[in-house]
Amino acid sequence: MSIPLRSLLVAPLIAVWLLSGALGCGSDAGSGASDLPRIRAMKFAGVDLEYALERIAAEAGMPLALDQIRTEDNTPDLGMYRVDLDLPPGPVDEALRELADAAGGIDFEIVNGVIYVRSNMLVNTKTPIDQPLLPKHSFKGDINALVAFVAKSIERSYVAVERVVGDPEPPVVEFEIADKASVRDILLQYAQASKLGWTMLRAGHVVADPKLGVAVVGTAIQLRYPRTSVSRRPQVFNLASTTAALAAASARLNVPMLVLDRSVIMNSRGFLNLSSQLEQQVPLEECLDDLAQSGWGPEHWHFKWKMDDGVPVIESRDYLSKLAGRDLLREELLAGEFEGSLPEFARWLNTHRKNPTKEVLMGGEIVEGQKRGKITVASGTTLQQALVMFARASGVGIHFVLLGSVNPLSGQALTHPNAWIGAYIQDLAEWIPTAEELQRSSGVESSSN
Repeated sequence: MSIPLRSLLVAPLIAVWLLSGALGCGSDAGSGASDLPRIRAMKFAGVDLEYALERIAAEAGMPLALDQIRTEDNTPDLGMYRVDLDLPPGPVDEALRELADAAGGIDFEIVNGVIYVRSNMLVNTKTPIDQPLLPKHSFKGDINALVAFVAKSIERSYVAVERVVGDPEPPVVEFEIADKASVRDILLQYAQASKLGWTMLRAGHVVADPKLGVAVVGTAIQLRYPRTSVSRRPQVFNLASTTAALAAASARLNVPMLVLDRSVIMNSRGFLNLSSQLEQQVPLEECLDDLAQSGWGPEHWHFKWKMDDGVPVIESRDYLSKLAGRDLLREELLAGEFEGSLPEFARWLNTHRKNPTKEVLMGGEIVEGQKRGKITVASGTTLQQALVMFARASGVGIHFVLLGSVNPLSGQALTHPNAWIGAYIQDLAEWIPTAEELQRSSGVESSSN
C-alpha cells in the first residue's frame, strides 16, 4: 500500500524514487491498511515530537528514519514541537496521521517497512541529498562504508556518522544501489536492510560550484535504536554526574527531592549533569553539602539546597544565576484536587494555573505502574509549592529542567518558528545509571568522510 506524503511539495522527490528504483516500488504497494502494524493506546502528557515518533515506531516494531534540517542556531528541529495527545489503539499510519495533525511539523511516508519522516523545515530546503547523483553499485558494508561510498561518488562531500559510545557496532548489510539513486534513497535502503532507524541532520546551506557541481556537506547521520523505555533521559549524558548522584542519594535514603536546573542544548539534560560526582554513603545533610561543593574553593559550587516540609529543594548554580523562566515556578494555581502520576500532574498543572502564559510543563508519557500521589491545592498555591507537595505525597523525586527562550550556546533568542518555552519534569530516578551503563563511558564518536 502507498501512504502518500502529506504535502504536494514532495512530488518531485517521489519521481526520483520511482526513476531510480532504489526501493523497488517505493512504497508498500498492494497491501491494505489492516496489514500495517498496530500500536496500543499511548498518552503523551508533554513530550517533544521526536520522542513521540520514536515511541510509536518502537511500538510498531518498525525502523524510523528522521530527516531534518540543522537550524542556524543549532536548536533541534522536530525537538521543538510539543506533543500533548492521547492516541487510541490502531494502525501505525493512523497514529502518525493524528500526531501530524495535532503537533504539525512533519510529512511522513511508510516505505517498504520503514517509517520515513521529514520535518516541515526541510520542505523548502532542498539539498544534494535528494538529487540523483549516485552510480549503480552492489553494496556490502555498514553505515560507515555507505557514507564512504557517498564521499567517493560525489566530489567534495562531507558527511559525518555519529555514534554514541557503547552502542553496538553498526550491522553489515547487502543491497543493490540503482543508477541515479539519491543519498536519501540508499539511507532508506540501509534502514530497511538493517532494521535500524537513523536521524539525519542536514546542513541548511548548500554548496554549489559552477565547475565542480553540488556537494553534500555538513550533514550528520546517527543510527537510532528502538526507544523501548519511557525515559526522556538524553542518549548522551554524564553517567557519574551531580544529577545521578542526587538521584542515587534520593533512592538510598528514600527521600524525594525537587531538583531545579536548566536545560543543556535544548533537551532534558540539565547543567548538573555536566559535573562528575559520586554520592558519599553518609546521612542526607552531609551528603547534600558534599555534593553541593565543586571542590574548587568556597566561591565555586554546584547548587544550593534547602528543606521545604521534609523535601530537599536543590537549586543549581545555573538555575540561580539566571532570572529567565523562574517566574513559572512562582505562578499561582487554582484550588483543586489531584491524584495520579507525575506526567498526569504536569498536564493538570498546565490547566490549573490562574494566569497561564506561553510557558508549559512537559511531563512525559503516561504508562501503567508509575508512582502516584494525591494532593489538595488551595487557591494561590504556587507551582513550586505544588511540586513539593506531590513529591512528598508520591515519593517521586522530581527533576525540573527549565527550557528558556535563549539558546544556551549562542546566547541569542531562539529563532526556530516552532520554539516553545517552559520546563521538562521527569522522575529523578531515571538518572540513576544501570550497571551496564557504568561499565562504559559516555560521549559521541564522529567518523567523517
